[in-house]
Amino acid sequence: MAESEPLVLKFDPQTVDHLGAKMYSHLPNAVAELIANAYDADATHARVIIGADATIEIHDDGHGMSRSDISDKYLRIGRNRRHTTESSRTEGGQRAVSGKKGLGKLALFGIGRHVTVSTTRAGSSERVVVELDYLDMMGAKGEYNPIDSTVVADPVQHGTTVRLGDLKRTTPIDAKELAVSLSRIFNYVDEDFRVTVVGTDGHEYELSADLRLSAVDVEFKWSFPDAWADGDEIANEQGLSGTIVSSHSPLRHGMRGITLYVNGRLANEPEFFGASESSYAFSYLTGYLDVDYLDSIEPDVIATDRRAVDWETPETERLRIQLQALMARLGQEWRIRRAAAKRAKVETTIGGSTEAWVSTIKAEEQSTVRELVAAIQSDDVDMSVVQQGDIIALVKRVAPPHAEYVWRHLHPEIQAVTRTYYEEANYYLAVQEAMKRYVKIARNRSGANQESDFSMLGAAFGDAGLYRVFRSLAAQHGFSEQTEKNVENGQKHISMGLVAGFRNPLAHEEIELLNSSGAFTNDDCLDALSIISHLMRRLDVGQLA
Repeated sequence: MAESEPLVLKFDPQTVDHLGAKMYSHLPNAVAELIANAYDADATHARVIIGADATIEIHDDGHGMSRSDISDKYLRIGRNRRHTTESSRTEGGQRAVSGKKGLGKLALFGIGRHVTVSTTRAGSSERVVVELDYLDMMGAKGEYNPIDSTVVADPVQHGTTVRLGDLKRTTPIDAKELAVSLSRIFNYVDEDFRVTVVGTDGHEYELSADLRLSAVDVEFKWSFPDAWADGDEIANEQGLSGTIVSSHSPLRHGMRGITLYVNGRLANEPEFFGASESSYAFSYLTGYLDVDYLDSIEPDVIATDRRAVDWETPETERLRIQLQALMARLGQEWRIRRAAAKRAKVETTIGGSTEAWVSTIKAEEQSTVRELVAAIQSDDVDMSVVQQGDIIALVKRVAPPHAEYVWRHLHPEIQAVTRTYYEEANYYLAVQEAMKRYVKIARNRSGANQESDFSMLGAAFGDAGLYRVFRSLAAQHGFSEQTEKNVENGQKHISMGLVAGFRNPLAHEEIELLNSSGAFTNDDCLDALSIISHLMRRLDVGQLA
């Protein structure tokens, strides 16, 4: 075109409205189109500057445009550069072109009503400035003449600045939030391309993969292609890569799901590709995958606003099925890894393995305690691992290891000589040691000196014995003489019966045979120890006759 010819934008006004103002009403998505333009212009740095005067400027140091470029390329709506004689590579040849449909320029009017494009072609001493007004465009009848001018520029400087004014939003723009949102839209891996967002306070935020996941308190991480399975044919064939992570706590809805990128740009917003959305694991999963090969499929399978893939084609359907299977697999792996991590943290809190503890409980309450611990650790329970550990620690205090032994509240003297044997399942030795301790204390307190334990206990206790276990209680509470006599004789007969019924048989049989026969169980042991404890407590309050 002749340099003096006026610039003309030809269009149907509704095109601008539907493909610009409505399709790109989200600020990050609209700004992303301008960053994509900078990338396609072989820029090394794009800066998004939020102005205090309710403006946004996007600067880049790319090749820039001449006045002719603006007319033939920028002001031409729907120009698909990949269908022209140009290469699908950028001008410098080092990058794959990210723009495709030629509609991204309309994104500007989704967030601002006034657009100023200021650009200098590399090596040129002229800077072209073009101003476009949304209301004027909508009032035009198919042809719009933007205001343009040319000013002197430094030939060394080149690139493009797009200034958006008269913004449609009234709320302040948070630079960090915008940077985080943009980092989820872009996944450019070129080391020579940087994007920074500058706030009104001058603070800069650089886009990066770390920034994309900065709001996630990462617990587990899967890195691809390393995490692909042998059966993931498409992923392995096409060299798909990316990162998926899980958080310690449920993510907010906007963070959940896996984003797909094509040649560094958003192609499909976060989702789980049809896998069961009710899966509890999906509340914790987020990440991205690079699926660049989708860009080579004709016709296009990526929506104009680059927010969704068309899953209704044979190629994309095959990918969706594989991604769906991946989500199910990661959900299962997450449950296993999270359960193991929870157990490890809880066991640190309670000082040992929950299963090792619960399995020591021989009483029928073992299954109840196990179910209670499992319920507390369930993913359906909305509490932190620390809280779970604290509650399980309380359960352990109520039902400690070998709880059935603890719950008997045996006499301290009996506990001192039997606990180790009981915990080792040496029930016979436990009762033997309890009887030895009881006989020893009874002999010392009563003064009875008969050689056999059986005879000594007969002399020590009873209504005519050397030691009275109920006299002080009878006097204190006014029990009858007959009651006192019965209790004293009971102490005698039970003591002698324990020697006859437990100690003597155990002393004459091999412990291994008693173990294997089941003739003396842990319940038998506990019952015997409880009786001996009862007799010990009578000794504690007794006195010499």
